[in-house]
Amino acid sequence: MQYSQVEQSIQQTGVLRNMLDKLSSDDLTSAGQLIGKTAEFDSSVSGFSDDNPAEWRWTFGAKPTTLEAEVLDSAGQVVARAQVTADSSGTFTWDGALAAGGKAKEGTYVLRLTAKAADGSTIPANLTSVGKVQEVVSREGELWAGIGGVALPLAKLTRVAA
Repeated sequence: MQYSQVEQSIQQTGVLRNMLDKLSSDDLTSAGQLIGKTAEFDSSVSGFSDDNPAEWRWTFGAKPTTLEAEVLDSAGQVVARAQVTADSSGTFTWDGALAAGGKAKEGTYVLRLTAKAADGSTIPANLTSVGKVQEVVSREGELWAGIGGVALPLAKLTRVAA
C-alpha cells in the first residue's frame, strides 16, 4: 500500500512539473510578441549600442527650476553630463558621446537626474528606461527583455507601444 502512494506521489510531481514547464513555455511565447515593440521599464538602467541610443523618461511631482542629467557606466563613473530643459516630464536620449570626447562602448548605462526646486531642495524623479525589444529570454523561471544590449526583467515592464 505504501509503495502505491509513493508511486502516485512521483506521478503527481511529474504531472505538476510538466504543467509548470508548459506554462513557462506559453509565457515565453506570449512575451515574444513584444519583440520589435517599444517598451518602458521601471529602471534607471538602459542599454547603449551603435544601433540604439540609450533612452530614458522622467516625471517629477513638481516642476524643477534646474535639471542636470548624468550618464554613469557600469562601474558607476560619470561618462557624460548635460543640462536638460527643466520640466515636470521629459525624455533624455544619449547617443554615446563621452564628456572627455569620443564615443562610449556598447553596454549598460544608468541615468542620474539632479532636479532642484526654487528653494534649492532636491526633487526626486520617477525614472524609466525606454527601448525597442530585441529578444525575450527565460532565466531561472523569470522572463527578461533584451533592449540595446541590456536585459531587463519583464516584471519591471510599465508600458508597451507599437
